[in-house]
Formats: sequence, C-alpha cells, structure tokens
Amino acid sequence: MSALKNIQIKTRYKIRHFIEQTSYCAVYTGHDLETSQLVNLSVYKASKIARDDLGKDGNLRELEFLKLAIEGFPKLLSFGDFTHDLEKYRYIATEFVSGESVMDRMKRVGSLGEFDAIRVGLKLAEIAHNLHSRDHAVLLNGISLDNIIFDMSGESESIKLRNLINVRYFDETFKSNYLDGLSLSHLAPEVFNDVFTPKTDLYNIAALIYQMVCGVLPYHDPESQDLKAPKNLNLYLEKRNLPLNFSDLFEPHLKKVLEKALHQDPDQRFTTLNEFANFLNREKLLGVTKSATPKNTYVKRGNGFDDIAGMKSLKNQLRSEVLDVLKRPDHFKKYGVTIPNGMLLYGPPGCGKSFISEKFCEEAGFNFFLIKPSDLSSIYVSGGEEKIGQLFSEAAANAPTVICFDEVDAMMPKRSDDTNQSISARVNEFLAQINKCADRGIFVIATTNKPSLIDEAMLRTGRLEIKIYVSPPDDIARAELFELYLKNRHCEVGLDFKALSALTPNIVASDVEFIVNKASHKAAIQEVRISISILSEIAKSFTPSINKQLLESYEKEHTIFSNPDTGAPKRTPIGFKRN
Repeated sequence: MSALKNIQIKTRYKIRHFIEQTSYCAVYTGHDLETSQLVNLSVYKASKIARDDLGKDGNLRELEFLKLAIEGFPKLLSFGDFTHDLEKYRYIATEFVSGESVMDRMKRVGSLGEFDAIRVGLKLAEIAHNLHSRDHAVLLNGISLDNIIFDMSGESESIKLRNLINVRYFDETFKSNYLDGLSLSHLAPEVFNDVFTPKTDLYNIAALIYQMVCGVLPYHDPESQDLKAPKNLNLYLEKRNLPLNFSDLFEPHLKKVLEKALHQDPDQRFTTLNEFANFLNREKLLGVTKSATPKNTYVKRGNGFDDIAGMKSLKNQLRSEVLDVLKRPDHFKKYGVTIPNGMLLYGPPGCGKSFISEKFCEEAGFNFFLIKPSDLSSIYVSGGEEKIGQLFSEAAANAPTVICFDEVDAMMPKRSDDTNQSISARVNEFLAQINKCADRGIFVIATTNKPSLIDEAMLRTGRLEIKIYVSPPDDIARAELFELYLKNRHCEVGLDFKALSALTPNIVASDVEFIVNKASHKAAIQEVRISISILSEIAKSFTPSINKQLLESYEKEHTIFSNPDTGAPKRTPIGFKRN
C-alpha cells in the first residue's frame, strides 16, 4: 500500500508522518483538527482487507482488540472510513503516545543495555500474559521495536505499544498473507509452519531483548534480502540451528535465560510467560546454585512509588537523581556519569524510610535485602566483617540488588581510638564492599534517624554520597495516607480525608496507621462502618510520636547535616562590600 501524505481524513484528522506499513495497512502520526492534539492513525486500504482481518461485526480486527482496553495498549479515540483518489480506506485513531520508540532510542544512543531491555521485556510479558489469559486467547504476533514506545507523558517513563495491526486470536485460521508486516527474525520457527502458541510470543519477546542488548537481530542474515523467498527462508531456518552469538554485553544469567527462551524446540523453552518473567527479573536463578538467602530478603513486586502517599517532590528527586541512572547505566556511562554506589535516607522516626526503600526497589525492579542491626549483632556475632562480605556476594549473585541497612548508625557508628575492635572491622569491611559495588549490580540504601552518629567515612564520595532528607508528611500527604490506610476497609462513603489531615498536624505515617487501626477496632466492636466521627474522636485524643520540639530538633540537625558550614563564622569575601 502506497503511503499517504498530508491527506485529510474527513474534517477531523490530518495525516502527518509515516511510521510503518504492511501490504494493506499504514501507520501514521496525525493531527486532530478539533482538539489540536497529535494522534496515531492506522489506515487500511479497503480493497486489500481480507475477510480474516474483520471481526464478526464487520469492524477491523485491530479495533476489536483496542476495545479490550488492555494496560499497555493505546487508547481508542475514533474510527471510520474515507475516500481518497477514488480509493476507499478505513481508519482507526488512537491516543498519541508522547515519547520515542525503542528503535528510535537505539538509533540515538545505541544498544540499551540489559536493565532497560529487561524492563521492556517484563512489560511485554505482562501484556502478553493478560492477552493469553482471556477466554478467547489473543496472540501479540510479531511485535517489533518500532511498535514499542517509551511513553514520557506521565511522571515516570512507561512502556506502551503503538499499534495492534498484527495481533491475532490463537484459534483462527491464517491465510497466505499471515507473515505480512512481521519481522521474521523475531518469529519463533514453528510460526513458519502455521503453529501458534503462547510460546511463540515468549520467543518474540526474548528476541527483542536480545536485539535491545546487542543491537542486532538474533540469527540475522544480512545477505538474505528477501527471507520470504523459499530458498532464502530455508537457508535462514537452517542457520537457526546454530548456537546464538552472545557478546560480552550479556550478563551470564541473562544469557542463560535467553538461550532457553530462544530454543528452536518449543518444549525446551520456559513453560509460561510468568515463569520466563520470574527468571528474567531474577526472582529465580537459572543454572545457579545459591547459598543461603540472607534474612529479610524481599523479592515481591509491588506498585512502587504508587504505594507511597504524597511525597511527590521526594519521589521526583529519587527518580531524577538516582533511579534514572540505575535503570539506564549503560546510557549514562556513555556520558561519563558514574553510577552511584549508595544513598542515605535520614529524618525523624516513623516517616517511612524503610518503606520508601522497599518501594524504591520495586520502582527499580531490583531484588531487596533488608538488614537490621539485630542481623549483624546476633546472627553474625563473630566475624561480622566476613558476614558482610558474604552478604555483598549474595547480593551480587542476585543482582540487580538493593541492600538496605536499617538504622545504620547502630551498625556503622563513628570510630574513635576506644572503639570496639569488632565494630571497627565491621565498618572497614563495609567501606571496602561499598566501593564500586555498582559495578556488581548492587545499590546500597542506609536509613537513620541520627545521621550525625554515622562514621564520616561512609558519607564520602563514592559511598553514601546521595543524602536525602525524609520529612514528616505535609497536609496533602497526611490526607493521602488516611485514604491509603482506609482503602478496602468497612468505611462510610464520602470520608473527608482533608478534615482528618487538619486534625492531625505533625503526625507521621506510623501514627496514621495506628489511628486507622484503632478506629477500625472500635467500629468492629460497635458493628458499624468506620465513620468520620470515630476517626476524629481517636485523632483528637492521639499524642503524636514526634512533638513539635523534637521535630524542630530534627529540622535543625537536617540543616546542619546538609550544610556543614552553617555553624561556622562567616568571613566577608575579599573584594566585596556587604551592606
């Protein structure tokens, strides 16, 4: 189908830029003349549409799938038909995804690196799993890097698909044109024999990850200009029986996962997409004998920062200063940016520093080891430095990993001449391990209520160099905390969370949880719904964990800690006159 250019669809859309096409469909960006917004347009040439491309209602199959409203799919705006140069067309308009395709980003920065590649692969696996789980199972069927978009319209970058022109049902009969528009190098070998199963999507996703990491297609044959020609296709399929070439860009575990996922025999691949995802994100290790897992290991995947009420500026700070670098290390290394080894979260108790650490880990997609003072003082009674070494080794084996040292001031206090020898050895071992731990896929988070008690060597450049103050929640955050903790509880409709926030100044997250639990208990005894009156009664009688005087002392410590020269006498700069 010849590409259209600067064509107006009825009175609504103006075709702008060509994206991709098959024999019967072209994809463009367009301009919505009514809203002045950009849109994506799939334009079908009516004479080329086969019966198999239409649903039972006579509408386009792509339209049928868009109406499923699967997360990661573009939002449907409108659809219809039009005529141009006596040729009839059908069109589908979807939301414009603000960002760039994976292919465009790779053209701009080169290969993505394994962290971004895995992030994209996990999202595709999630979308495919949702489609496969429907009563009438759906196949993604040949996703390419041009289809996948890094959407930057929200607070954080997300993954979306641009169009669904190749999506199919598992059980439908394919005709001779079923390969049109598909990247053959991304297709499982059984597809060429008209065999389609969930494992064909699994192969497709693994092939995309391979391409994102090393920049070339798996089994790519540049000499074959037309892989659809029987002779070239047979030669190409024969080459697929050869071992894949993995460069040094592939970490050993990822290499093993992709080798299994890209196996020519479907029975030798992972059984399900969920199993594939578990190995891909390192919740399970393939072909690796693990030592005993450290206490308080956390690998559950939650909702990340969405589970944190309020704290918008803090979350934005974590994203811009830390997360973006950790999730795209290869990109930042090209610019000479050093990947950080660690971060200190400090502030009053009860403000959620440990919880934020867990959610930070979920946002990054890393495994999480939570280490408390008791873990080092009781479990590691003797040879504490050796156990810290083992901990970092275990974290490296499960990389990418976040190690969170909770109440780090108790574990790594300031050293002096009379400091216990075992404590000094522990601090020294920690300093040795944290240096360049980022190169092993490890990021350290330390939390404390008393930053001034931490050994100063830990806070130097290359160690816990990122220091972020976690303050008590403000009015908006407290309201969101009440809403979060009351969610899914037996409550009256229309609770005024802002009013609850106004009643509870200076309280922290743990206080909100206590008030809600107390109110829930009282409502359960009375066998009534949790009401604003019950909550208000408990809130008014509640004594905050941190009083105003204590809070002021923390704010003062924060000021001194973040600006160590604050207390020093100021000297008039030479050459300047003060008024």
